[in-house]
Amino acid sequence: MTPTAEPTKLGELLARELRALEAFVALLQREQTLLADGPSESVTALAAEKAKRAEELGAFAAARDAELTGMKLPAGRPGMDVWIVSPAGAANQRNWDQLLGLAAQARALNEANGQMIAVHLQHYQQGINILLAAVDRAATYGPDGQPRTGVGGRSLGSA
Repeated sequence: MTPTAEPTKLGELLARELRALEAFVALLQREQTLLADGPSESVTALAAEKAKRAEELGAFAAARDAELTGMKLPAGRPGMDVWIVSPAGAANQRNWDQLLGLAAQARALNEANGQMIAVHLQHYQQGINILLAAVDRAATYGPDGQPRTGVGGRSLGSA
């Protein structure tokens, strides 16, 4: 299988995809910094931008696959691996290697950020559970009709 389409189009597309992925990784790093400082509205604002950038990266991958298919190569990495060692694609080896490395970095950052978000959510849920338990205790009445206080559980100060 030898690529037959214009080599510069896929190379230009790869360069643009690489720049978009670099911006996405920078966004994930910024998200990680914000999450380390504690959740804030800034993290929520980043979610919309992150979704937009992820969609953009998906469009780049689809366009790259379409180019590969047009050259009678398989879509995805198998086709890129064939193209990159061909005379038409050899000049793009560095960009392809950088793209693969950044994709792995983005995946790791996104997983780490997801774990940090899960920890924050768990802490919030524990706090909510403590508050709900306190409300339940305050609304509990004994057989004499008087409110019960201090019926076991954690105190509000031990969250």
